[in-house]
Order: sequence, then structure tokens, then C-alpha cells
Amino acid sequence: MRLPFTALALLVWAPLLPAATQAARVPASPVDLATYLPEGAVYSAAIPRPDAVLGTTVGEWHARHDQVLAYCDALAAASPRVRLEPYGRTHEHRRLTLALITSPANHARLEALREAHVQAVLSGAAADPGPEVVWLGYGVHGNEPSATNAALVVLHHLAALDSAEHSAFLEDTIVVVDPCLNPDGHDRFAHWANVHRGQQLVANAAHREHREVWPGGRTNHYWFDLNRDWLPLVHPESRGRIAAFRRWMPCVVTDYHEMGTEASYFFQPGIPSRVNPITPPRNQELTARIADFHAAALDRIGSVFYTGESFDDFYYGKGSTYPDIQGAVGILFEQASARGHLQENSYGPLSFVQAIRNQVTTSLSTLAAVNALRADLSAYQRESFRSAREEARAYPHAAFVFGAPEDRTRTWALGELLHAHGVEVHELATGVEVEGSRFEPGAALIVALDQPQFRLLRAAFERRTSWDDNSFYDVSAWTLPLAYGLPYGALEALGERLGAAWSPPAPAQHAAPLAADPPGPDGSDRSRQPVAWAFPWEDAAASQALVELLSAGAEVRMASEGLTARTASGPVALPRGALVVLPGRARPGAPDRAALEAAVARLTALGLPLVALTTGLTDSGPDLGSSALHPVRLPRPLVVVGSGVSAYEAGEVWHELDLRLGLTVALVERDALAEIDLSAFTHLCLVTGATGGFSEATWTKLRAWIRSGGVLLASRGAAEPTARELLANAAPQSAAPPDPTGAAPYGEYERRRAEARIAGAIFDVALDLTHPLSVGFTRPSVPVFRSSEALLPSAVDPFVTFGRYTAAPLLAGYCSAANAACLAGSPALRAERLGQGAVVCFADDLLFRGMWHGARKLYANALFFSGALERTGRIEGDDASATSSEH
Repeated sequence: MRLPFTALALLVWAPLLPAATQAARVPASPVDLATYLPEGAVYSAAIPRPDAVLGTTVGEWHARHDQVLAYCDALAAASPRVRLEPYGRTHEHRRLTLALITSPANHARLEALREAHVQAVLSGAAADPGPEVVWLGYGVHGNEPSATNAALVVLHHLAALDSAEHSAFLEDTIVVVDPCLNPDGHDRFAHWANVHRGQQLVANAAHREHREVWPGGRTNHYWFDLNRDWLPLVHPESRGRIAAFRRWMPCVVTDYHEMGTEASYFFQPGIPSRVNPITPPRNQELTARIADFHAAALDRIGSVFYTGESFDDFYYGKGSTYPDIQGAVGILFEQASARGHLQENSYGPLSFVQAIRNQVTTSLSTLAAVNALRADLSAYQRESFRSAREEARAYPHAAFVFGAPEDRTRTWALGELLHAHGVEVHELATGVEVEGSRFEPGAALIVALDQPQFRLLRAAFERRTSWDDNSFYDVSAWTLPLAYGLPYGALEALGERLGAAWSPPAPAQHAAPLAADPPGPDGSDRSRQPVAWAFPWEDAAASQALVELLSAGAEVRMASEGLTARTASGPVALPRGALVVLPGRARPGAPDRAALEAAVARLTALGLPLVALTTGLTDSGPDLGSSALHPVRLPRPLVVVGSGVSAYEAGEVWHELDLRLGLTVALVERDALAEIDLSAFTHLCLVTGATGGFSEATWTKLRAWIRSGGVLLASRGAAEPTARELLANAAPQSAAPPDPTGAAPYGEYERRRAEARIAGAIFDVALDLTHPLSVGFTRPSVPVFRSSEALLPSAVDPFVTFGRYTAAPLLAGYCSAANAACLAGSPALRAERLGQGAVVCFADDLLFRGMWHGARKLYANALFFSGALERTGRIEGDDASATSSEH
């Protein structure tokens, strides 16, 4: 017999009610699956229950991802309603799988139904004759486990419920279930919770089960928040998911999360003033109507909840907001978390079972809402894409054009991202000058705005700096061309500029070794070995190529000045920062000719222009043996990680160095720095929190290591303490000035605190293009992402600051006038020699979320070219340097 929820709660929680300050215990009693399911529902015995695969009932233990997949496989084998659709693999090679649940008749013609549905949606057809598609997504944050565990119950319900009403529902509906969006993080947390579970459940918050060790299970393998990756698509989990999303184009998308233990249960709509203004108003109206179904369902089981608070619908890179510009209704759910199996809070003990039950309940109320509102939801979805094209025709611009002629890799990367989101991208047919930049065919791409994805394009390209509500939960700007560091402009009319449809080029493959040069026109033998090869540093692919060359043992030098080299085809100008690859025949241990040529040929495969030099003598600029050509060594980096360190930022550095550059990266706990031998490493990377708790002995050790040749890279929250401890600084700059108005209304606190923050905006940093660490940049400034009010100290030496915020630094997003004034002209990038080594400080997170491609090269420059830094100092009597040092 199924117990009422209140009786169950008393059974499980009554022993906990007396001493909240002590380690409360209850026996870990079996949980009845009926606890989660509608009262009176009848299920087919032919369909396996979750416990048949897990070995325990849902909620007794945390299900591992392999168990979740095993249950999906069992359902697909047993039920004609269930089919599985794999959509990728995680970084740790776990399978990403959707469960498609609909009637057997629909499964028999599923692909035809899908194609007809997508065509009707994107074309804005008057009617969609097929079944409606709803997407239930669970567990994007691995340590919010009630979501994925609830998915097991929902899958059983959909596959096994035996009723005429349910069969009719599945005739009219295709339910797409993603049971675990973040398998790598989920398994980290499931393991943690399970290995600390005793036979007696401990609810005390101090119990180790409720206090994960760093980095926790929230993030994916590289410690990225996948719920911020729906738009940038940095990770395989997100790329596969968006491809699957576009295959099915659901009308409703759910996004199940957990929040702090002291909360209750939240579902959208969120704060009305924090909805992105691009989102159609009808979206929020439907969200509110669906909310009535959740409220009624939670009321029936006695769960308290709230709406309209705490969360926003602004950033389109989240699971509950991305659908809002795809004709769908995205809905965020937040359940108070037990962070284990049982945890006490101010309202009494909170159990894992209770959390799962709430998530199951609102999953089923979502399906009930879709069933009741399907006509309205279908009409809205089709109207959304139709009205998007109408808005595009009324928009003041007809197209966006973007591209950097010196860096086709970044240009194509942005084109590929837009293509992945269903944007129609085209080649540029004729050259055009717009907003001070020249765009040419073959080096730029163009997107016409009159297309179904107009709203996504608008959100991706617009630069807005104020809203009615200037407080933000996440970020206030994510302008993609700025993130990619690409010139771009808006065209008022297309004219003849729209070329052929563009598709991403195939990934670069390994190239064959270089062929010998053919004989010259005079019959002379030009097949002799080149004395060197050279390639420019501007293209983003050059950093990967450099690591491959250095790993192959090649001798590489960076030209700190431009030069004109001699080739068999005549003189060729090489820009400052060009890399010269020398055969190194006289150097012991140099690679053999075949290995070297194979490594060099890889440059061509990556799309980099390669020049074969016939002599070390140049027509202008330094010769190849000049000291202006600085040796480049293969870095051996160490990234400081561990408790107190920002896992997001540390993960970004790890991801950049390991996955994108191909370097061998050591991850070392902050507390271990005092005892390890740093001489094994060439570079030490510090991010926010890494310097916290450093003793004077640790700073002394770092100073000695730097003076002996080490290079320290400190970014964002680590930059200011590093500069303060290791570098000579001028008088400290203050942050935003204090509010001079005195007393203020208590009710204004939250709004004013939010508006005083820099909560994720884009700023312009002017570069010193003569500096060794700015090589590869051809424009006078670079956009950076900033989410902090902290300032980097000014230097005594005026020559070491190679980047400053411009006089009007805000490019996109919200920043108060006071904060903008403080930033203007302040240091953003500093690099100084210290003995034989160097210290490089970045005021911002140059690798933000793995999507900030335009500033990545600054980090690479610090890794590879810090050896080119010369010792400088303030020059007495030099008015210019005196002025600069007091900035």
C-alpha cells in the first residue's frame, strides 16, 4: 500500500526533529517507487522497473551514469514506446543518449514525422500536422542529482503506464528525454555521495557527504559549467545536444536543477524585469500558463514552492533560456538540495527522496500542460519563426559581415558556430568597407538577417549597454564577434554581396612531407634543402602548429621585428612575430630531415601560409642569426588548483593548454607548492583564489624560481595579489568611489548592489603593438570580458604595461558610470622581467568560458615569448615615461 506523502515524511524524518545541532541519524529504509508516481496509476509488468537494473529503488543510492544507461537500454529492449538516439560522447568518453518515447505507430514512421515537424516549425507553416515534441532535460550540473535520478522514474512512467489516456497522449506527442546532460560531473558526485553513505543516514550539514572536495561534481571534465555552454558550444556535450535539439525542435524544454539546502522549490517564470527583451512576450505568457499546472501538482503532494524571484531569463546560453529564441518555452526548475541522501535545514530534514519526488511531479505536470495547451504551444512555435522574419525585415540592418584577413581560423570558427545553431552563413561575394573595416571575399563571411534564426543573430551581434533593469544573474553581454576578436559591421542592404552558401571546412588532416622544389627556369637545381621555413603568428592555428613543431624537436625562433626574407620565388615580407623554423643540422639531438619536414608540412594542413627561405640573409630587417630572433622553448606548465581556487578559471587554463594547444600540463594543489620542486616547470599559472593563503615563504620560493628563469602567469583575481607581492607598483588605485549619499532605503539594497557590480561585460583594451607579448595582433585594441571591479596596480616602470583600458572602455553589457570611469586608462596587461624570469599579469579572464578566442593569443604569447622581454625601467627626465608611470 502506498503511504501518503505526509505519512512517509513523518516516518523518515520524525527521528530527526529533536536535536538539529547533533548528527541526526535514521535507518536507510527501502523506498517504494510508488512514492514518486501518481496515485492509482497502473503500470505494465512487462516493462522493467528501475530497481530491476539498479538493484535498489530510486533514491536509496545515487544512480551512476552507467546504471542510467543500462536502464535506458532495458526500456528500449522491452518497450515498443522507447527508442534510444545517441548524440555524442563526453570528454571521458561516456555515452550521451536521448530516449525517444512515443506510440509504436509513430516510431514506425518517426523520421518522416520529424522531418515534417521541423519543416513546419522553421517555415512558420499555418499548421503542423504531426505530433508535438517536448524535451525533458535532466542533470546539467552533476552535483544536482535529484534531476537525473528523477529521470529514471519519468522514463518508467512514460514507458510502462497502462491507460487509454496515456496511449492517446503518446499518439500526439514525442517525448525526448535527456536523462543526464553531464555524465562526467554526475559520476563524480554520485561516487562521492555513495562512498560516504552509511546504513544510518546522517543529516548534519557538517557530515562529509554534504561537503564535496574541490572541484565538486557540478562541472564537466574540464570544470566548465555546461549550463553556460548552450550558445558558445565549446564542449562535445553541448555540440551534440544542440545538434539533437535542432533535429527535433521541441515546443517545451525543461531544465532541472538544485539550489541551496535552505530553499524550497522554484519554477519559472522568473523575475519579469530580467527577461531578455528579444524574447517574444508570448513566451512568458505561456510560461505562466504552464506554471499553473506545476502549482496544482505540487499543491496536491504538499510541497511548497515559489516563482517570480531569484532567477532571470536573460543569457541565451543556458538550458532554460536558449529555447526561448528557438520558438520553444524553456522552463527552469530549482529544487532545494540535500547534497547527499539527507540533510537538515531550517525547516527540518530534507531528503533525497523528497527532492526526486518534486522533480518527478513537475516533469509529469509539464507533460500535462503540453497535452492541454498543445494547440497554443504549436501555434506559438510556428509563429515565432514567422514573426522573427518579419522583425528582420523591419530591422535597420539587412546583414552582418565579419572576418579578419590575417586570421581565417577565427573567422571560420565563428562561421562554424553560427552554422551549428542553424544560421545560414554565406561567402562574401564582393568587397565592402563598413564601420572603418574592409572585408574581402575569401577572408570574410556574411549572414543575412532575413532568416529563421534572426533573433539568435540579433542576440549574438548586438552591442547594448543599458536596460530597464541593470542587475544580472549571470552575464550582461556575449557579443560573439567581440568574443572572437573579429572586425564586423552591419550592412543596411545586401546588394550583390551575398555569395554561395558556406559550410565549415573539413578538419585539418596530417599532411604528407614536403616535396622537393622543382628545377628553376634556368635549369638550376633548387631541390637543395631550404635553410629555414617561416610562417606568421597572426592566425589562431599557429599556436597549435608551434607546439607540434616544438614537440617534434624543431628549432623555432620568433622574429621580434618584421623582415623581408629571400625565397626561390623572390622576396617575401614577414611581419613582427613571425616564426622561423631552422633545420638545426649542427645541433645535437636535432630531428632528422624527414621528421622535420613532416612537422613543417603540418602547417599547410592547418591552413597556415608557409614560406621556404633560401638563405639566412634578409633584404631588410634582422638576418636569421640575429638576436632579434628569440628562441622559443616548449613550455612545461603547472596550473595551481585545489580548495579555494576558482575551478572554472583553472579549468579554462587546463582546457586551453591541454586540449587546444596540446601541452603537457601538471595540475598541482595549492598547498603542495611549498614542498614540490618547481625546477621541473617553466611556467606557473595562477587564477582567482590560487594565491589565497600563500605564506611569505611561498612567495619567497616563487621569487627565487622566477629569478632563476621561471615565468609566472597570473590572471583575474590572482593578478592583483601577484603584482602587489612580486612587482614594483605606483600608488594604489582605488575601486569605485564610495556612495556619498549616506543613508539609503533598505529595500534598495539588492538593486543598488547589483548595479554597482560588473557582472559580466565586454571592455576595450588598447594594446602596445611594439611589445613582445602583443605580437600577432594587428589592431590597436582587443575586446576582453570582465566580471570584477578589482583593478591591477599601476607600475613604477612605464614600459611594462602593454595593455590599458581605453578612455571609453565599455563595448557591450552593463557597467555603471563610476566603474567605467575607474577602469578608463587603468592597466589591464603587465609583463616584467624578474631576474632571468618574468611575471605576467592579466587583469581579466582572457580564456573566459573557452569562448573568448580574440584574447587567447595574449595567453599564448606569455607562454611562448616571455623570453623576449627585456629589462626596462623608468627613465629619469623622460616626461612621457613620468606621465605614464603615474597613470
